[in-house]
Formats: sequence, structure tokens, C-alpha cells
Amino acid sequence: MDRQIKVLYREIQRPQQIWLWVLILLEAAYMWYWFIQQIVFDVPIGNNPASDVVIIILWVLFGVTLPVLMLGVLKLIIEVRSDGIYVRLFPFQIHYKQFLFKEISNYETLTYSPLKRFGGWGIRFNSKGETAYNLNGKKGVELRLKYNKVVIGTQKPDEFKQAIDSVHKAE
Repeated sequence: MDRQIKVLYREIQRPQQIWLWVLILLEAAYMWYWFIQQIVFDVPIGNNPASDVVIIILWVLFGVTLPVLMLGVLKLIIEVRSDGIYVRLFPFQIHYKQFLFKEISNYETLTYSPLKRFGGWGIRFNSKGETAYNLNGKKGVELRLKYNKVVIGTQKPDEFKQAIDSVHKAE
């Protein structure tokens, strides 16, 4: 059924924060160093070194899987379709979260601080019951639903809003 609904706007965001890249790559580099020292060269690290099995598991998780997921696979997909707005944070969401136009009472573009308003990036919730879908930047579109607000971060707020406007004008 999703394939029959026309996509009017599509945006794919990937993490672009330098500090995130540095943090993940430093952590991965340390895991690789730890793995090579203890597994390859058989030189344990520390006074009470972890077992080889633990080192291998941690290396796979934090030296390989986390960097690949966060820097290679992670993306926020935003679509405006004829019936609503669809958002998906891949690989954490298998299915799109949909916000149907019949459930949206109002919407507007805004500039906001993801850190102050939601405590960071990703799929975030705050104490006011608001939800955010954002990977980078500080621009977005705020959707007012019946019981809460949703902020969708975008690098192209005007194009995103124009796509929503075009559906409302057609109705």
C-alpha cells in the first residue's frame, strides 16, 4: 500500500557533527588497540585484564558494529506523501512513523536548539510531551497534533513546508 502513495518530498539526513565522528572514531581506535595488544600480541592491558572472550565481544560491539551503524548506516528519512508525513530513523526503526494530515491541526517552520529543548539528537522526548526526530542542525518543522507536538529536524525547512502546503492546497 505504501508504494501506491505518491512521495512529494524526501530528505535523507546523516550525522554530520564533527564531535560525534571524533568520539566514535577515538572509541573505535582504542578498541582496536586493545584487541591487537591482547589478542594478536598476547600483551594484556591493565593489572586485572579482561578475558580474551570479553575483549573480542567488546571489540566486535564497539570497535566494529557501533562505528559502522553510527557513521555508515544511521540515517533519518523524512517523506511527505499525499496522506501524511513519514519519518524513520534507520536502523533503529524498521517501519516509518506516520503523522497523517487528518491528525495534524497546525504546522510551522522553526529554529530551535535540539540540545536545550530535547537533550540531544535522534528520537527524543521532553518533559512537555513533545517528540523530536533530528540528526543534525537546528531547523525543523513543528507539527501540532491533538495531544502533543512533534518536531522534525530538516536541512531544507522551506522545501519541507512547501511540500506539506501543496497537499493542503490540493484538498
